[in-house]
Amino acid sequence: MKNLKTFSKIMMTITVVVAAGIMSSGVALAQKSKDTVRFGLYQPIKILDRIYNPHPETNLTAPAVYDNLMFYDAAERKYKPQLAVSWKRLNAKSIEFKLRKGVKYHDGSDFDADDVVYMTNFVTNPKTKFRFKGSRFGWIKGVEKIDRYTVRIHSKGPNASMMSRLATALPIYPSDVHGALKTKSDFGRNPVGTGPYKVVKVDSNRGIFFEINKNYYAGSKPAGIVGKLIALPIPDKQTQIAQLMSGGLDIMYNVPKDQGENLAANPNLGISVTPTVSFVYVLFDSADRSGFGHFKNRKIRQAVLHAINRPALVKALVPKQLHGAPLQRAICNDWHVGCVSSVPPAKHDLAKAKKLLAEAGVPNGFNVEITTWGASRQIAEAVSGQLRKVGIKAKVDSLKIGGFVRKRAKGKVQMFVSLWDNGGAAPDVDVTAGFFFRKGSRNYMGDEELVAYYKTGRSIFDLNKRKAIYQKAFDRVNTQAYMMPLVPLPVVLAHVKSVVVHGGHKNPEGFELNRLSWK
Repeated sequence: MKNLKTFSKIMMTITVVVAAGIMSSGVALAQKSKDTVRFGLYQPIKILDRIYNPHPETNLTAPAVYDNLMFYDAAERKYKPQLAVSWKRLNAKSIEFKLRKGVKYHDGSDFDADDVVYMTNFVTNPKTKFRFKGSRFGWIKGVEKIDRYTVRIHSKGPNASMMSRLATALPIYPSDVHGALKTKSDFGRNPVGTGPYKVVKVDSNRGIFFEINKNYYAGSKPAGIVGKLIALPIPDKQTQIAQLMSGGLDIMYNVPKDQGENLAANPNLGISVTPTVSFVYVLFDSADRSGFGHFKNRKIRQAVLHAINRPALVKALVPKQLHGAPLQRAICNDWHVGCVSSVPPAKHDLAKAKKLLAEAGVPNGFNVEITTWGASRQIAEAVSGQLRKVGIKAKVDSLKIGGFVRKRAKGKVQMFVSLWDNGGAAPDVDVTAGFFFRKGSRNYMGDEELVAYYKTGRSIFDLNKRKAIYQKAFDRVNTQAYMMPLVPLPVVLAHVKSVVVHGGHKNPEGFELNRLSWK
């Protein structure tokens, strides 16, 4: 055991006073140098912790600080070593990992098998409570330490997606530091990891300050990594644009579609449109958890989907570079292993929508509430406008992510318009199947066949046989009209031309912090 060490969104509006405060508060807006990259966050981060705070801003920043056992290289479509140097599957339920020797945490302590054992036990402990616990870690039966640099992780049942889960969901924290905390979420206030960057300070008002980890096991300064990073909380997009134009920011992601061309006209800025695995979907309370009633009727669900004009949404809300891209057939991304469907979703057809409503006994439509959050709000409002053409009056309830999650868990949602990214860049569609199909607070379909398909699909190792199972699942989603993908969510990235944003990834935010450099 190591010695115990003490360690010391999108559419929100902020006032000009706050913006001015950001620029005058000492946040390093004036500290521009060739060794520092500054980027904006749309949501302040109080704790940098992927366990207790798994929102998009954390998914962008945390991988620079924490390592997993391995990572998935999206460009080469294969798993590569990180804290584990090699692995082998022992049987359908178990994988053995050989761990990297000589790795130091940011506080100088040593990484070893005790940390992997501790974190695995922590995320599976019944007393540990956090969001997504069941979907991300509910499959784990246990972990076994073989020696200081060898561990085995065991699944509760045959599990073909173990690697995908471990590569994207299980960050490794130092057991002595994390274990000593009475309040585990406090770890994210003074985080300690093994990643290419270490955190100097986490301040929800001023930002997150990173500096390069000079003892990183990949080298003293890995290629493509700048010396310092500053993540500045600037919720308002217009304020971020102003900072980018004036030199206060070096990178802005999720640039509004209507601002991309304006920024492209600036000779000092580079603009890129990056396809991601993220998309926005619509989902109904088919299980009638909310007591709304209407969406128990498949004809009504079909009518709503036929009333939605997906091509029009894409044209209005997605950059023109992707207007010609084919619309998704299933509620998963084609990039993910196992995402297959032979049944297309509903096509825009107002006459058919009205006919189905009449057959369902609501010829004049009905009132409904659409619950949404973050970047999905604009799309939810556009969908609301489209539904009026068939008499459906949809009120949009736009919440912050926390409020959205709580409302969903309580079974109070009649109809969703939300975004999905398959748990980040997890390469296996099992993440999507588990999120929507397994029993629990997120299941609004109430379809036992889908539950069975999910359990069967993850237990099959033959890829073709797995695809056949998942095809049945996603085809059923379309035939039953439970939900439908609406529009892809590419990232429009704007940056000063002297910053190089390296590609080869599928990060939902469109870039990765350890893939930046200066020309």
